[in-house]
Amino acid sequence: MPWLDVLGNDIHYTDSGRGQPVVLLHGHASSAACWEPIIRELERTFRVLAYDTYDHGWSSNSPRQGPLVDRVAELEHFIDSLGLQNAIIVGQSMGGMTALRWAVRHPGAAPALVVCGMGWPLVVPPPGQPGPPEKFEVFSSLDDDERIWLGVGNSFTERWIAENPKDFARYVRVRSTATAIEAARHPRSLEQSQGEFLSADPQDVEWFQQGLESITSPLAVLIGAGERPRIRRGAEHVAATVPGARLLIVEDAGHNAYFQRQDILVEAIRSTAATTRR
Repeated sequence: MPWLDVLGNDIHYTDSGRGQPVVLLHGHASSAACWEPIIRELERTFRVLAYDTYDHGWSSNSPRQGPLVDRVAELEHFIDSLGLQNAIIVGQSMGGMTALRWAVRHPGAAPALVVCGMGWPLVVPPPGQPGPPEKFEVFSSLDDDERIWLGVGNSFTERWIAENPKDFARYVRVRSTATAIEAARHPRSLEQSQGEFLSADPQDVEWFQQGLESITSPLAVLIGAGERPRIRRGAEHVAATVPGARLLIVEDAGHNAYFQRQDILVEAIRSTAATTRR
C-alpha cells in the first residue's frame, strides 16, 4: 500500500500496470477507490495511478483552520515525486477542475487530458454563505438518517441505481472513509483553498479564459446528459474554448457519467491519448 508525503499531507495512492502513466483525480468527497473498475481496464496498456487527495479516502486530513494546499500544487508534487513522464491527466468533478487548472499552468505538458463532470466558469460560495440552492449541490453531506455515509445526491440516474444496486452501495461505502466523514463534519473554507473553484474577480476570469485558450494538449470533456445546468454550461464553454477539444455527452447519465458508462470513459482516454501519437 504506497504512501507519499505531498506538501505536508500523508497521501495514499495506487499504482498498477505498465506503460505510459495515467493519473486519475477523483471528485469531492470521493476517493481513489471509486476508480477501481476503470483502473482494471486501463492497466492492461497503461501504468495507472490514482491518489486520495487530502481530506479524502485514506489520506490525511488538513487542519480545520487556516490555508489549504492548492490541489494543483498537490498534483504537481505527486507527478514530480514519482518522476512521471508524459502523464495523461484524467479528472472527475473536483478532480476535473484540478485537471483544468493544472492544464492552464502547463498548457502543453500532458499528452492527453480528460475532464469528467466539470467545466468553467464555475463559482461556488463557501458552505454557509448565501447563494442559489443549486450551488450547494457540489458539497457532499452526511446522510440525513445515519449521519455516517456520504450521500451522492442526484449524481447517478435513478434507472442506473435500480439496475446496479450493488455497485451503487459499493460506491457509497468506498468513499465514506473516516477521513472524508471528518471533513464533511467540519467543512474547510473554500476561501482558504487557493482558488479551488476560482473566484468571480474579473482579473481571475480573464486570466483563466486566456489560459484555456492556450492549452495545446488534446482534451476530451465528458458529461452526462442529466448533468447540472451550470456544470454543463461550463463544460460546453471549455470544449468550445480549448483548441481542438471534444465534448462527449453520455445519454441517461448524471454527474457521475464517468462511472455509469465506464466503457465510454475508457474509450475517451484511449482515443484522446492516441491523438498525440498520430
